[in-house]
Amino acid sequence: MIMNMTLCRLLLLAGISFALQAQMQMNVSQLADFIRSEIALRQHSDKQIAAYVKKIELTEKLTDKTILDLQAQGAGEKTVQALQELRDKTASLKPPTHDATYSPATAPEAQIPTGPATVTLNSKAPPIPPPDSVQQQQILDRIRDYASNYTSNLPNFICVEVVRRYIDPNAGDHYRSIGTVLSKVEYVEGHERYKVYSVNGQMQDISMERAGVGGGAMSQGEFGSLMSQIFEPKSAAEFGWDHWATLRGRRMAVFNYFIDSGHSSWSIDYHSGPGDDQRIITAYKGLVYADPDTGEVARIKFVAVDIPRTFPVSEATEILDYDLVDINGQQYVCPLMARLYMTAGREKTKNEIEFRDYRKFGTESTITYDVNPTAPPPAPLPASRTEEQPASASQPNSASQPSSSNQKPASNNTPAKSGSANPWELPTLPPPPPPKQPQ
Repeated sequence: MIMNMTLCRLLLLAGISFALQAQMQMNVSQLADFIRSEIALRQHSDKQIAAYVKKIELTEKLTDKTILDLQAQGAGEKTVQALQELRDKTASLKPPTHDATYSPATAPEAQIPTGPATVTLNSKAPPIPPPDSVQQQQILDRIRDYASNYTSNLPNFICVEVVRRYIDPNAGDHYRSIGTVLSKVEYVEGHERYKVYSVNGQMQDISMERAGVGGGAMSQGEFGSLMSQIFEPKSAAEFGWDHWATLRGRRMAVFNYFIDSGHSSWSIDYHSGPGDDQRIITAYKGLVYADPDTGEVARIKFVAVDIPRTFPVSEATEILDYDLVDINGQQYVCPLMARLYMTAGREKTKNEIEFRDYRKFGTESTITYDVNPTAPPPAPLPASRTEEQPASASQPNSASQPSSSNQKPASNNTPAKSGSANPWELPTLPPPPPPKQPQ
């Protein structure tokens, strides 16, 4: 067993060395990006980085300023020595046309202005350089492995789907509400089923399609199906690095992707009235946000492309967020919310979809629909849980963040108390305080 493990390590190092040899020639900017990427990701020692640098052949002159900048940004002693050797080897080459690095420690001192005094503060941290091609492939492999096993790790469960629907008839961004639809979602053996039970505070027992009659958009398939379809071999998706981001306090690696219409499973249905039902399967592109260390997917963005001009819907975008939820005392990564945007002619629609009250589904589960028609839906999730933040080198690596196995579930998904007479009744707002009596 020890010999096998040693052989695997040697093969891994050989693979890394081969990848670097294939990219042995670099300019100064590429070298700087490589060094800063290694500093940010902390996956190799100073000695290993220095060994890699010694195998690089530069096509431009490396200056002392660039070395000082990289040293100020975290390059180790052995790496600096290897860079100095490169500096000596490239002394006769032409310098790069632009400065590839910047560091406050090596920036020239600002001249004292002679005019009125002004103060400018800039707290924006420098962006994290992208990982190299080898690391990108490693992260992408983790994401693909996570997505392929995602549905098999989910239990059978039920939850409430809250759909807030908005419409703008004039193709602007001035949406008005057209109501709220509440549905029960059953997820059993990898298949999901939606059942509407309330529309705009009124008891209903209709299908999701009928709930969408009268304008607006509806969507289904937000659970494992949308994630797995992107990474299935039959989708033939093309992936590329996009950027680093911060989502719900965690650093995320973001990849872009594209799936052509011949391999797509994403469909758009349009209903304008009886007898006018149209459906297409469209090509789509988007972004996948995932933990670079575990591959755990936190967000997927879908954007329809190449929609035929004859189809009534001209634009369709969906953004799906995943987060930890509590299901009978166990924590699972499940859909947190989705946002759906569609344009048909001059009419724009927006759906804000949230998933609440997760609980395990079994033969002993009994579901009732006698909800209070006057009870308002729960308040929307705060922006801190839905908005992306830029990632910077000053933020901690995702490896230092708590893993999904020991994070606490979101309070918005806490199951209803066992003593509740109706577990599917949404909470009502507390009554206002009594008016003060005149003294």
